[in-house]
Amino acid sequence: MHRAKSYINSIDLSTIATFRALVEAIVPNTPGLAVYGAEQTAGAVDLHIHEYMIWELDHSLSLFLGTHLTIVPLAAPTAQLLNAGAVQLVSSGRALHAPNHAAWESNPYAALSPIDRIRVLAMLEQLDVDLGSLPPPYQYDGGKVRFMIDFLTRQTMFGNYSEWSAYGTTRLATPTERRLEYFPISWKQVGYPGVVPGYRALLGYKLTIVREGGESTIV
Repeated sequence: MHRAKSYINSIDLSTIATFRALVEAIVPNTPGLAVYGAEQTAGAVDLHIHEYMIWELDHSLSLFLGTHLTIVPLAAPTAQLLNAGAVQLVSSGRALHAPNHAAWESNPYAALSPIDRIRVLAMLEQLDVDLGSLPPPYQYDGGKVRFMIDFLTRQTMFGNYSEWSAYGTTRLATPTERRLEYFPISWKQVGYPGVVPGYRALLGYKLTIVREGGESTIV
């Protein structure tokens, strides 16, 4: 099996569902914008940004283990963090909509309405939760919780508007193995023309130096 497919198949379905729900809430699809072009309807799930988030969390962040920084797979515990936040939102009576009870037992965060998923992010960022009920490495560590919520929101937007989705079938390969397979849809959405050859840096302005009697004057 291809390494990229093997990797995504190794992720448990609950983690995938949680990140699908996350990116869907942050960058939803917008069918009403089809009048401006079919590409304008695509949201983060359509661009597989949930897979990007899982990859980044499992390969790009480091924690101190003992005295050394070590890359630690954080996708699964971060999904558990979001699910724990969803449970606390609902149990506190602050959810604006009733969750989908058919999905609640296996995935509380995905069972929430999109607006309540955003409210979970705000609640966690404000540390308005019982830190003791959160999963490691977030348990009793408000700093890590705040960092991660900021990371999730920023990185979802970064992934959505980067070229990542256009790597197509190679998107989950290692960076050196990825190849662009088409022009990024999100670039079409915002009218970005793509990478162009760089311009020469400004090396200064042309000056005229007049030397008279041992003195120099710039004119």
